[in-house]
Amino acid sequence: MPGGGMKESIYTIPINESFGLFDGCPMCDLERKADLASLEFVTGPAMMEPDVRVQTNKLGFCGPHLNAMYARQNKLSLALMLESHLPELDRALFAPASEANEKSAAAKCGPDAENAVSACYICGRVERTMRHYYDNVVFLWKSEPDFRGKFARQPFFCLPHYAGLLAGADGALPKRARAEFTRELAGACRAYLNILSRDVSEFCASFDYRNAGKALSQEAQSSVGRAVAFLSGIPDR
Repeated sequence: MPGGGMKESIYTIPINESFGLFDGCPMCDLERKADLASLEFVTGPAMMEPDVRVQTNKLGFCGPHLNAMYARQNKLSLALMLESHLPELDRALFAPASEANEKSAAAKCGPDAENAVSACYICGRVERTMRHYYDNVVFLWKSEPDFRGKFARQPFFCLPHYAGLLAGADGALPKRARAEFTRELAGACRAYLNILSRDVSEFCASFDYRNAGKALSQEAQSSVGRAVAFLSGIPDR
C-alpha cells in the first residue's frame, strides 16, 4: 500500500465509503468531504498553530474559500488570520510595487500579483489529499477484488477526476494493468457521456417548433446541469 501501514486507512476507509454510494462521481464526493474537512481544520484550533499561520499568511485563500470561511459562524478565526495575512500581503506585494523603478524588479510585480490571486492554503491542502486518494484508489483497484467490483459499478467519473485517476495510475501500475485500468475507467465515462449526449440532444430538440407540446423527460430537463457537473467536476446539487 502507498506509504504502508495503518496510516493509509485514513484514505482507504473514506474511499470505500464514497465508492459504496453508487451516486455520481465518487471522487467528487471525496473532494467535497476533503474540502469541508479543510475548512473545518483551518477555522478551528489550527488557526493558532504557528506553522499553519505562517502558511496562511504567505498563501492566503482563493475567493471561493474566503467566502466559504466568511459564511461560517466563527468569524473570529477568519479575522485573526486576516489580521496577520494583510500586513504580509503588503510587505510581499504592494510595498515592492509602490517603490518600483527602472532599476528594481518592476517586471516581477505582475507575476507576483497573479501568484497572490491564484494561491490558496485550503486548495493546496485539498489537492494534496486528493493525490493520496488517487494513489490509494489505484492501489485498491490493483489489490482488492471487492473494490475492483465497486470500481466497475460506478455510474461515472467526472472529467477532472478521470484525468486525476489516469495520472495516479501512471507509474503505479505495470503496462498491462494500466491499460486495463484505463479501459475500465474510460468505459464508465464513455457510457455516461453517451447518456448525457442523448439527454442534451433531447433538451435542444424541445426548442424546435415541431416538438411544441411534447413532454420533456426528467433526464432531458436535468441534462445541461449534469453535463456541466461532468465536465467541471462540480456536482449539480
